[in-house]
Amino acid sequence: MSDDSDYKSLLSDLIRKQMVMLGPAVALSKARKVTGLSVDESGEVSAISGDPQEALKALAGEYMALSGQIAQMTLDSLLEKYPGIKKQNS
Repeated sequence: MSDDSDYKSLLSDLIRKQMVMLGPAVALSKARKVTGLSVDESGEVSAISGDPQEALKALAGEYMALSGQIAQMTLDSLLEKYPGIKKQNS
């Protein structure tokens, strides 16, 4: 498992991409529903409490519920930049 800074960066990247696709209000609202994530107005994840892999899974699930395969493809492309973080089998 990778360290928290990689997870914060990955989650922040994912939120920002969703802000472009879904709009900031929707993307931030979904991100803030994820237990353990602290997200600022710019989409930056400032803290993760609990298991970061579970936070990633929950955040991906929130976006998948809205935009399905598009969110999964976005996540998959971002994960390539973070080889220490394992991919989810969806």
